[in-house]
Amino acid sequence: MNLLRVLILFLICVSVAPPARAQVTVVPSKKKVVVDGKSFYLHTVKQGETLYSIGKAYNVLQKDIVFNNPDAFEGIKIGQELKIPVKAEEAPAGSQLESALFIYHITEKGQTAYWLTQHYNISRDELVKYNPELEHSPLQAGQVITIPKKTNGAAQPSKPKTGHAVHTVKRKETLFSIAKSYHVDLNEVLEINPEIDANDPKLKIGQQIKIPLTDAVPINLPVETSKTDTVIIRQDMQIPANDSLQDAGAPAAIDDAPDCAETAQDEFRIAMMLPLFLADNSPASAPDSSMVKDSEGRFQYRDGRYWIHPRSANALEFYEGALLAIDSLKKQGLNAKVFVFDTMRDTVKMAQLLRSPAMKDMDLIIGPFGTDMVNQVRSFAGENRIYYVSPTAINAASLKNNPYLVQVNAGEINAINPVVDYLSKQTDIHVTLIGNNSETDQALFSAYQNKLGTVFADSSFTVHRMRLDSLQQPGHYLKKKRMNVVIIPSADEAFVNAVTGQLHTSSHSFRINLYGLAGWTKFVNLDPEYLHTLEFRYATAFYVDYNKPEVQRFLQQFRKMYDTEPTMLTGYGGISSYAYQFAFLGYDITCYFGTAVRKYGKDFGRCMPAFRLPMLQSDFHFEKVDPFSGYKNTHLDIYKYGKDYTITKENLEITKENLE
Repeated sequence: MNLLRVLILFLICVSVAPPARAQVTVVPSKKKVVVDGKSFYLHTVKQGETLYSIGKAYNVLQKDIVFNNPDAFEGIKIGQELKIPVKAEEAPAGSQLESALFIYHITEKGQTAYWLTQHYNISRDELVKYNPELEHSPLQAGQVITIPKKTNGAAQPSKPKTGHAVHTVKRKETLFSIAKSYHVDLNEVLEINPEIDANDPKLKIGQQIKIPLTDAVPINLPVETSKTDTVIIRQDMQIPANDSLQDAGAPAAIDDAPDCAETAQDEFRIAMMLPLFLADNSPASAPDSSMVKDSEGRFQYRDGRYWIHPRSANALEFYEGALLAIDSLKKQGLNAKVFVFDTMRDTVKMAQLLRSPAMKDMDLIIGPFGTDMVNQVRSFAGENRIYYVSPTAINAASLKNNPYLVQVNAGEINAINPVVDYLSKQTDIHVTLIGNNSETDQALFSAYQNKLGTVFADSSFTVHRMRLDSLQQPGHYLKKKRMNVVIIPSADEAFVNAVTGQLHTSSHSFRINLYGLAGWTKFVNLDPEYLHTLEFRYATAFYVDYNKPEVQRFLQQFRKMYDTEPTMLTGYGGISSYAYQFAFLGYDITCYFGTAVRKYGKDFGRCMPAFRLPMLQSDFHFEKVDPFSGYKNTHLDIYKYGKDYTITKENLEITKENLE
């Protein structure tokens, strides 16, 4: 879709000579941002500037500017910010940007949490606040620790008093129980008691051991006006209290649920369980902290803030969007403590988190990602009556007998029944289902085949399985006198490119409507001309309209906070069929459920079917599949590529009957 806009605008630019006007000198910007490992200048459009003059000033093609700024397709406006690609020969040798509020300390062998508190003059509570993994695990060599800087206006810690107390061991006491009673790290106790064998720390009744002491005062971050505390695992930029989403704010409810009284609860506790893979982002884990692995596992130079592992990218962007939502929600009165946990997609670590007594006090859990992790939370959520929200597509079976699960992204499977019902209302069509032999596509292909077979007669429906190296010619399965609806439920880019190329050639002799997956809009080599000629349609719950003022405000604030752009990332190590942007997803989910828990309390589930908020990327319409199931988002729209090079939305009818 974006590539199409680039091509159209490029044709307009090269076919229409720029009108004569007073010469305007474009002054190139020196400000840079990094998006997906690529460097861009951030240029603010001034009066009299055009794409032509801006491109000339930066020595780049106009189509390259529009390709990286899809909202410029309609034309540029004064004050609009454009990303201008930095040419390879201009790229700097690389630099490590330092956070304004944090120091990232890479631990060495022998260093302990106690050593860090003394070295950086902070309290242990403050250290654990920004590094919660230290509460349960000892410090490891090469670990990256977040240390808050002393900022202007913040309370400053007093100089810690070094020294120790002396504890006399009593009956049944262990080194672990003693350290816990003094709220100090076990390694700190071992450090100042070298006579104790760390591998066999046996104690004797009456033995005297030293306990490290410090009275460092915690550093208070300069967010004095906020009622919302965010307990953060890692954050490169803290959102200032006076720098919110401008006038956007969190969206207001459109219509409240009937018989849902607002809660009188004053404070809420929200947990975010995200696969951030923090340990993988240590500079020690890569040959060069300014390099990032590409899709083939090779390291490439990354011009940017610090090295980010591809496995962390989705969750990191989700978290960045969520932070902007929290900043907006606090201005609407949300009083909450937000706890962020790095699950690392590790079931053992997840089990440890769920055993933590603090988790039982949560009012809402956002996450985790993935079917395996979601199923692991099932019993805990049911026993403690806590709703938990799955941001990513999961197995539909996870909803069964799981009343506290909320499924935001129901996946491509959810679209089959509404799409087939949509087609069943059309007349004089012939449906052709095309698939390949990919195991990845098998489940979706079979589901389409089963549903289509129950709705269309054999004379109106055919199935064709093909191999990439032996494709059937379309003339063998297309019908001359009927509208041919061709459905290709495949995420294999090479296969899709080959078949759509054939169909495009055949479109001169046959009438064809093509149906596929939302993920095709991410394909690099798929020609948009094919999609428009074939009037391509896809069903999705996620679509960002860059012309919406609230979307533009979000983008401005995102750029300001993070010096980068939201990117469309839906998987690591493979192609996903569902296309959405995690930064928008994090914002939408946090806004919706943060508002729901504020209005209705932790039992907000009963109110969701009628509770509506305007979102940036998706509307949320939650329904139960059956009385004992969890809730899933049933919202879907069909987006149609027109032969006139437009993209329009067609609403899908969602009923109780086609939810499954």
